Amino acid sequence: MDNLPANLLPDESSPEWMNKGDNAWQLTAAMVVGLQSVPGLVILYGGIVKKKWAVNSAFMALYAFAAVLVCWVTWAYQMSFGEKFLPFLGMPNVALDQKFLLKKAFIGSFPNSTMVFFQFVFAAITLILIAGALLGRMNFRAWMLFVPLWLTFSYTISAYSIWCPDGWLSKMGVIDFAGGFVIHLSSGVAGFTAAYWVGPRSSKDREQFPPNNIILMLAGAGLLWMGWTGFNGGAPFSASTDSSLAILNTHVCTATSLLTWLVLDVIFFKKPSVVGAVQGMITGLVCITPAAGVVQGWAAILMGLLAGSIPWFTMMILHKKIRLLNHIDDTLGIFHTHAVAGSLGGILTGLLAEPKLTRIFYLVEDWQHYTGLAYGIKNGATAAGFKQLGIQVLGMVFVICLNVVVTSIICWFIKLVVPLRLSDEEIKVGDDATHGEEAYALWGDGEKFDQSKHNTGHGVDGYIEVVQSDWTNQWVVHEGKGPNEKIAEIGWGRPVSGENSCAMLGLSANASNKDNTMLVLLLPQNHFHNCNIWKIMPNYDWLPANLKPNDASPDWLNKADNAWQLTAATLVGIQSMPGLVILYGSIVKKKWAVNSAFMALYAFASVLVCWVAWGYQFSFGNKKFLPFLGGPGVALGQEFLVQQAFSGMIPNATMVFFQFVFAAITLILIAGALLGRMNFHAWMLFVPLWLTFSYTVGAYSIWYPKGWLFSMGIIDYSGGYVIHLSSGVAGFTAAYWVGPRADADRERFPPNNILLMLAGAGLLWMGWTGFNGGDPYVASIDASLAVLNTHVCAATSLLTWLFLDIAFFEKPSVIGATQGMITGLVCITPAAGVVQGWAAIVMGLLSGSIPWFSMMVLHKQCWILKQVDDTMAVFHTHAVAGSLGGILTGFFADPRLNRFFYMVDNWEHYIGLAYGLKSRKALAGLKQMGIQLLGILFVVCLNLVVTSLICLLIRLVVPLRLTDAQLEIGDDAIHGEEAYALWGDGQKYEDSKHNSVFGLDHQELLPKTQTV
Repeated sequence: MDNLPANLLPDESSPEWMNKGDNAWQLTAAMVVGLQSVPGLVILYGGIVKKKWAVNSAFMALYAFAAVLVCWVTWAYQMSFGEKFLPFLGMPNVALDQKFLLKKAFIGSFPNSTMVFFQFVFAAITLILIAGALLGRMNFRAWMLFVPLWLTFSYTISAYSIWCPDGWLSKMGVIDFAGGFVIHLSSGVAGFTAAYWVGPRSSKDREQFPPNNIILMLAGAGLLWMGWTGFNGGAPFSASTDSSLAILNTHVCTATSLLTWLVLDVIFFKKPSVVGAVQGMITGLVCITPAAGVVQGWAAILMGLLAGSIPWFTMMILHKKIRLLNHIDDTLGIFHTHAVAGSLGGILTGLLAEPKLTRIFYLVEDWQHYTGLAYGIKNGATAAGFKQLGIQVLGMVFVICLNVVVTSIICWFIKLVVPLRLSDEEIKVGDDATHGEEAYALWGDGEKFDQSKHNTGHGVDGYIEVVQSDWTNQWVVHEGKGPNEKIAEIGWGRPVSGENSCAMLGLSANASNKDNTMLVLLLPQNHFHNCNIWKIMPNYDWLPANLKPNDASPDWLNKADNAWQLTAATLVGIQSMPGLVILYGSIVKKKWAVNSAFMALYAFASVLVCWVAWGYQFSFGNKKFLPFLGGPGVALGQEFLVQQAFSGMIPNATMVFFQFVFAAITLILIAGALLGRMNFHAWMLFVPLWLTFSYTVGAYSIWYPKGWLFSMGIIDYSGGYVIHLSSGVAGFTAAYWVGPRADADRERFPPNNILLMLAGAGLLWMGWTGFNGGDPYVASIDASLAVLNTHVCAATSLLTWLFLDIAFFEKPSVIGATQGMITGLVCITPAAGVVQGWAAIVMGLLSGSIPWFSMMVLHKQCWILKQVDDTMAVFHTHAVAGSLGGILTGFFADPRLNRFFYMVDNWEHYIGLAYGLKSRKALAGLKQMGIQLLGILFVVCLNLVVTSLICLLIRLVVPLRLTDAQLEIGDDAIHGEEAYALWGDGQKYEDSKHNSVFGLDHQELLPKTQTV
């Protein structure tokens, strides 16, 4: 171990059994599968149904995602993959304890926390797929009961039986690479069965059920297709050749299936159907899933041809001729696209599975144990091939019988508690009767939306240093007086202290290469007492080629950490672009859609230019300028960008990009408080000024090792203070100075497009995987824990807010659920990697209730809150939730997890009050709580003062607020553009200066009889 380069050495947060590359890929794959559901299937369901069911359909998917996660970590994961309880079921138990989550998973080279999160997104998408069969008539309260019951009594049994090594079908040798049986066949049969029990849609809806938004449907379908990269690519549990093959096969089969379905539509119906193409895409993805990494490329094409034709035949021909299929109202044809295609894929796997590839996946020596019939016949092992095909058929029969029986019992039980089906009146009205919200407010002034309770408006120079490490030492000392004198002894070993020296005594200069010593010395770079110090260049010839350092990958660079950090930065970037851009553009009144989205877009671009020019060095510069600010300087030079960052085994270039996306999202969050009235020119000045004089001070003080609050020991894991509390206070303060919106807008400010809002919210949620998962700067067990805690807290908070809405307002609100999601994400941010799973649940309960109370109750009673027009309620969702998270961090922070993150030996330096009391170190716990409170006070005061001064300064140059005339018109008056051109031939858009790429004057576009 001593001979490994520094970038490969294990430590407490990256044990010997963990492969950072595999962990980084597994977290990425899990996040991508999460995007398939949120926002993928959320907006696909919302866009593919009739307009009056758009909100209900999307919300069924969003609820399922959150509910499954809470159940998953509480009992379902252990039932699916835990200790054996029955031949088809694991022992029920929680998956929240630190000791469990930090251990190695049952397979792969990553921790349980990663495995729990990865398997959760598979369980969640299964329930969401079932919802596709029930859209347009199921009682939402019945759905709220169905999700945890079906997960507990059906999904866990299938997963354990087929995927867990102790499962009875797994032992028999069934091949289900990534869920053809467990997910797709299960959801198809369960959805079809549940549709029988729930009953059909209204006759009018069955006759006419057109997609309300095909473009949004395609956006969801695109996320579903690309997300399958993680779906099948993550199944080998390693970033291996098998993973690469599975990804390629997945996309080949999908494309072939889509084209096959398209050709059949053209041949038989004379028109190429977009909805048909999406269905063909889905059947291809489903069919290849059980076989993705165990079949050859030609087999993937064959499977695509069959996946695009057989389900097409069952849906377009048989469905109309078989009475049972025609009688049961399966809204989105889940039976055909998932049950039929999943069964087809399972059977074709038994025929086409390649024994060499199955050996790679299952790591077995006996090639006959997993061999498709085609290869069995070819290799003279026909019996083995028939056996495998028989096992596949047995697995298919088991899953079908299980889901018909269990789903029927669950539906019968629920019917005893609440009606399965909505009333005829609710079915007639749709979303407005069910949720008090409608998907679109594009006509008039959005009056229909007024019933909603959540109507928005509330040391050593150079690179030379002496290092003493428990693992290795890479430094050599020459005790002579001249740089050219002979060196006596050099080599690997532990430093030995001596008077006026730091000589490293180890192997002799004549040692052979087997001693891992290379006689290459650099010129002296520094003097240490009377010693000349050189860096020794170790001989890494003994390492495999893929691990050897070179100029592009120095020995301090860990490629897995760098890959994960770049992935995390990209995810956080996607939260802003396009996440918050489209969320802001859709959650506001239609006339403010362009302006709101543009404020976010401008902030993202402006921050990046300022960041590399001066902002990064102010926030994280090595040269201390003040106790709360780094020295000015640019972050663009090659010499700086390719050096190792101040933390982690990544280059400065990665760190600059990673920290930029955090700075950018902070400004975009502030914009949320100012939508609907701020002068865009004033916003253009506000962004660079606030970044320079507020954000940099907060970041340096709290995050940089030389910052005064960091030195005191404040815990802000990923920005609860620096980002969320700052943006909440600054946004509220700026809203005071800018002034309120127009009276008409404050009274009525309906979202113009709830489906697009959910798309942005989904990107925000899934992007938080990188937001909190990237902050350890390594693909470590701490990163895995942070990711899992983030999603657990967010789901718990969403459900808490939802239940409060139902209890007090009697209708489940989509906007309310989105706000609950955000408060959960914000609250867990300062604590994500330093608290245990049960603490994340508690934080979710509090973040879903306390900000709810402050927004829905206190806001209406407190004069100052009512006086300041905080458009998106950023004060409640970010300032209140961020402060709450900081305080709870001071209470729940686990000292062992803090050691993983901060790498300190003194466990009392970072300890929550709860653990201080438990270990009789109450003083240390109280001290930590005091530091957390001091941090809140500092951030609040900083942003009150600096934001006020900036607004007063800008006011001297340009007005902060738009004119009354501009406020009345909105986007068209400010930008000469409007968000939608959906009426007639889009005449309203002709006034835009950017209407034509040819630069035609708008007069030329009007008929000659018209005048302007």
